[in-house]
Amino acid sequence: MSDGAFLSAGDLARLKARLKSGATGAVEPRDTPGSAPIPDLGVIFFSGLGTDRDPYDLLLDVSRFIDRAGFTAVWTPERHFTEVGGAYPNPSVLGAALAVITENVRIRAGSVNLPLHDVLRVAEEWALVDNLSGGRVDLAVAPGWHARDFVLNPDGYELRSQLLNQARDQLQDLWRGNAVKRVDPLGETHEVLSFPRPVQRQLPLWLTSSKSVDSWRFAGETGLNVLTALINFSPSGLEQRIGLYREARARVGLDPDAGVVSLMLHTYIGTDTDEAVERVRPAMTEYLSSFVSQHATSGQSESPDKSRTLQTLGDDRDAFIDMVFHRYISTSSLIGDLDRARTTLEGFHAMGVNEIACLVDFGLSKDEVMKSLARLSSLLRKKERDA
Repeated sequence: MSDGAFLSAGDLARLKARLKSGATGAVEPRDTPGSAPIPDLGVIFFSGLGTDRDPYDLLLDVSRFIDRAGFTAVWTPERHFTEVGGAYPNPSVLGAALAVITENVRIRAGSVNLPLHDVLRVAEEWALVDNLSGGRVDLAVAPGWHARDFVLNPDGYELRSQLLNQARDQLQDLWRGNAVKRVDPLGETHEVLSFPRPVQRQLPLWLTSSKSVDSWRFAGETGLNVLTALINFSPSGLEQRIGLYREARARVGLDPDAGVVSLMLHTYIGTDTDEAVERVRPAMTEYLSSFVSQHATSGQSESPDKSRTLQTLGDDRDAFIDMVFHRYISTSSLIGDLDRARTTLEGFHAMGVNEIACLVDFGLSKDEVMKSLARLSSLLRKKERDA
């Protein structure tokens, strides 16, 4: 789900320098949780084929569970041409399957990389899922980021941000029942309307942003929700971006509090925080290592320093991954016991986060994932009692 670098070039340089000092960063203790509100909870899938387990078995069973347990949404991504994440090339296909086995949760794409596709097909596919789900479809849209993905549309890579905005407007027009003009092979112009017609009159849209501050302002000004992750900025950076987003909404006359900010967090809830950290360490380390490799070869011309740093880690690679692991555990995850999870959720809610998208498919067994979600669901029951 990333539209940017794994870490900024500056962060990478600082982390690499810390390797020489032997500092790895420890998990800091959290305060005792209180009774403050917490965000809504959903589940997001992102990894898939990184293990020898059946990713669809996990996806279907988790979706059935969260549908009954009060979670808000299930997100599936669009990822291409990489083993890690390769189970998810088309979120609309998976969304159709999820639509018929669930009754309550929102069926979400996290995200559709619009510049890779003909917007007419996107409108057709997701209107079909909207019908199958009884009107439970939401989409996060993104420009795409890895140059290799654009073998599907090579001419779209340099113009991907512009194409995203054009396609987003066309998608909303088609969803509302407005035709778009297209030219057939004989040169004749047609007014084309997509079918089937969706259940929802308006398609709820998120903009995926894990880097650019300007994208948060844009989302606010255009009435989009935001799907994000703590990839290129810290929690304080997230709070700053949320403030800019709310201000942008107010500036154009929109309710500043009505926009939804959804935050992806790696999630595993155990019975003890130290045990939970050690339980996820092997899977999480492998997951992060694969991301270092992907981002080192992403082809992003705007991040040459980042790419060079990642490509030249050499013998420091393992130590670097360990440092990134501790950074994620300490500041950017929902990993620990239930009390720690509650405190973390309260903190993000206070920043203005409306929803947490719990990333669960990063290498743990299905049994571990299901037990973790069962523990987490107790917070949703308490939230319902407190409402």
